[in-house]
Amino acid sequence: MRISQQVKEETRERILAMATQLFLSKGFEDTTTRDIAAAAGLATGTLFNYFPSKETLAMSMVNEALSGGIEDYRQRCCDDEDLVEALFLFVTSGLRRLRPLRPFLGPVLERSLSPFPRKAICPEGESARQEHLAEVQNILGRHGFTAAPDYVAMTIYWSLYLGILAFWANDESPQQEATWALIDYSTQLFVQTISGTNPCTGAGHAD
Repeated sequence: MRISQQVKEETRERILAMATQLFLSKGFEDTTTRDIAAAAGLATGTLFNYFPSKETLAMSMVNEALSGGIEDYRQRCCDDEDLVEALFLFVTSGLRRLRPLRPFLGPVLERSLSPFPRKAICPEGESARQEHLAEVQNILGRHGFTAAPDYVAMTIYWSLYLGILAFWANDESPQQEATWALIDYSTQLFVQTISGTNPCTGAGHAD
């Protein structure tokens, strides 16, 4: 019997919901695909029809959260922000969406978004990277950078962004205030790098 698209979507959402609960209660490392399949009421083989690995499943959650962050940013931006402010708003919009996943985010990002060469690329991780950088390019274009920054500049941005994610995932400061300071510094540093001008100093951005 052919399964309808609606049933497939409902099953996918159930898998993601059960996986989130297990990742939060047991931790990402200690949760197995068998655990997730059992919680979702599926055979393990059926789970693999939707997600080929635990890492892909978890990164799907991250990807959806980051996509939501992009939409949030587009709704929140007023087009009167300077480039540093726009990038700050963009990055923090993504972190707000990622917040429910924060307890297990570290190992997921380490496996799926690591800048080091890997034998296998996580498709969901690569999709998240490309979508994120495409929006950065759009932001830069709206602020006068009509020619796309070169590979080196975007590599610098992505390295700074991954550093922010890694720091935020383990930031124990109140309301992760240390992370907001790091974002402020990193966005200013990036703008200085691509523009050749000194960034404004001493003024933080509100969360």
